[in-house]
Amino acid sequence: MLCHGPGRDLCPLHAGTCSLRRTEQKKPAELREKVESRRQKIASEFERLHQFLQEEQQAVLRRLEDEEKEILQRLSENAAKLADHSTSLSKLITEIEERCQQPAIDLLKGIRSTLNRCENIRIPKAISTELKKDSCSFPLQHFALKKMIKKFKADVTLDPKTAHPNLILSEDRKSVRFGEAKQDLPDNPERFTYYPFVLGSEGFVSGRHYWEVEVGDKTQWTLGVCRDSVTRKGKITPSPEDGYWRLRLWNKDVYTALTSSPTPLLLRVKPKRIGIFLDYELGEISFYNLNDHSHIYTFTETFTEKLRPFFYPGVHTTPLIIRPVTDWE
Repeated sequence: MLCHGPGRDLCPLHAGTCSLRRTEQKKPAELREKVESRRQKIASEFERLHQFLQEEQQAVLRRLEDEEKEILQRLSENAAKLADHSTSLSKLITEIEERCQQPAIDLLKGIRSTLNRCENIRIPKAISTELKKDSCSFPLQHFALKKMIKKFKADVTLDPKTAHPNLILSEDRKSVRFGEAKQDLPDNPERFTYYPFVLGSEGFVSGRHYWEVEVGDKTQWTLGVCRDSVTRKGKITPSPEDGYWRLRLWNKDVYTALTSSPTPLLLRVKPKRIGIFLDYELGEISFYNLNDHSHIYTFTETFTEKLRPFFYPGVHTTPLIIRPVTDWE
């Protein structure tokens, strides 16, 4: 029933409408603030990227200049050797011409010595002007990965308190595999009890962090990050809405980004090692195929809680292994 007349402001429906209208009127300003904050963050990221690329450019140009100087020095040295070689040959030719004017018996006496000296004169080898293949011939993600590797590598280990009872962790907590028999482990609050998952010991609430996992020839695995607060008990729905951001291999060659509606991925090269890069402030989790240095997928989110590395090794005995970060060139 609608209210009419002077008492309409006392009508709950009208009051609710007015409140909603005031709330909606505030939203454009709130949106502008959010957009401006995101714009500043993007500008800052690109400024850092530009600075990094400028530094890389200068480093590559310095290497190119050094290589040019080295080749020019070798060419100069080779030219001097060729001049000496030419002088020696001229002397020998002159000597042979002089001997030809002598009687035959004297000519035969010195011919062996002259021939030996000819054999000892080595013709200098030609100097190649081919340039070395420098890192500038790699695509842009090469620079990005090098930056991650050198500056943001994280020493990730597995947390046994979170491991499902079927999971077997190595003594150094760097690898995990599925075991057929359940282990008799305490049912502490942190432990997963339905799905064979395990989390990293490290929790991230800020900053940038990069780690690598060897998946080898496994036919199934899932990697990523999740909120520290995710439910560990019973059957769960591991999706971004529930605090999971993950990449999955299933059935040997089916790669999927586990978005709200799973996103199929077509990979040109089968990855045997995966690089994972978390940028907490930017709200990105990126996955890289380290076999061809290609970007696989990036999740975008706003993070407000502690995040932890996530591992699912699949239900077979080959382990997932956290490897030292590769310093590839």
